[in-house]
Amino acid sequence: MPVRQHSETDGKTHNHFSEFHSVFRKTALFLLVFAALWSTISTSMIGDWVLAASPEGNESVMSLYSPMDWVGVRWTLILLLSSISVLPIFSILIYRFSRSGLYGDERRWLATLLSIFSIIAPLLTVAIWTWGISAIFSVSEEIGAINGVEEMYDVSMVVELSLGMTWVVLIVTLTSLALAFSRFILSSVGEGTRFRIRLMLMSTGILILTLPVVYDGLRVIIAVSAIIAADQFSKLMPVRE
Repeated sequence: MPVRQHSETDGKTHNHFSEFHSVFRKTALFLLVFAALWSTISTSMIGDWVLAASPEGNESVMSLYSPMDWVGVRWTLILLLSSISVLPIFSILIYRFSRSGLYGDERRWLATLLSIFSIIAPLLTVAIWTWGISAIFSVSEEIGAINGVEEMYDVSMVVELSLGMTWVVLIVTLTSLALAFSRFILSSVGEGTRFRIRLMLMSTGILILTLPVVYDGLRVIIAVSAIIAADQFSKLMPVRE
């Protein structure tokens, strides 16, 4: 009898790992689908965005100084927008995977938390690309203009500036969710705390290493501030006593 119980436990564990792996497999498939969709409209979308984001709608102040760098920026944009687009689907899959092991109040908290992050990340992305860059142009004109010098902007650098902001939003969202789950599943002290510290250090390192060149000099400050914010957001998730 003990042997059979052990076998059943192993079988359930294997099923849970299989279901968890299925979540990431489905997410990867949707990521590829969104990447294909974004790739078909990315060029025209960026052109329209550059015109709209240009100071006073004057696209003549925008120039492309490095066409080869632009290719890499375009594909980075596609992958990043695809990741943001797949976030709501990933949240639904995670909730369906987790709900069977949760109490009623825990399900409501998890659904609320996933919904908040799934909505906030896309909305912040839209705000960055529609309002944020225009605001940066306005500030730069007020504090950085030089009399007699024509202002020109590198399209690649402008897009990289937006990509960096969007990347920070995505990393903060995913780190917040991971920290919330660790607080929920693991203990609030001991191994749970060590795991969260390692996770925060890893996310900080990812931001420091992957932020675009335009953020040189501010990488550490941005990364540390972003992960501290992610840790605070993760505390929205209640800890099971």
